[in-house]
Amino acid sequence: MLDRMQLKKICWTWLGSFWSAGAAAAQATFGSDLSSIPPAAVAVAVVLALIGGAAATLRKIASPTIVIKSVPLEVSSDLLLSLLAGLVTYFLCAWQEVPILLQAGLIPLAGFGGARVLEAYLAAGLAKLSRFGGPPSPPPESTP
Repeated sequence: MLDRMQLKKICWTWLGSFWSAGAAAAQATFGSDLSSIPPAAVAVAVVLALIGGAAATLRKIASPTIVIKSVPLEVSSDLLLSLLAGLVTYFLCAWQEVPILLQAGLIPLAGFGGARVLEAYLAAGLAKLSRFGGPPSPPPESTP
């Protein structure tokens, strides 16, 4: 049986051997798409997401029914979750070409929702992925 150090070496070797191929593929695939995103729009999305996350965190801290063990840990956790939820929302809105004013409302709401929004995105993404690997659907019946 492999001990912990051997397993760690094997994992690093495996990661190192495939990292360059993955990075090259990502560069070819995502390079042109990511370069077309305006940095100012991403900065505004980050600020809006952090505003939503800060509001949710302050609401949680002010609530007498919620017990917080570590305020710095809670604040950093909520802000990171809100940042991730806001950025994912921004990229989904940009992909679907949602109007700018609607994006400006959805991003702080996603930041406020944080983990709940990310769980919904994860569930939707996994459902979409499972359709790719699921059994083939029967062909549609044609009517004469």
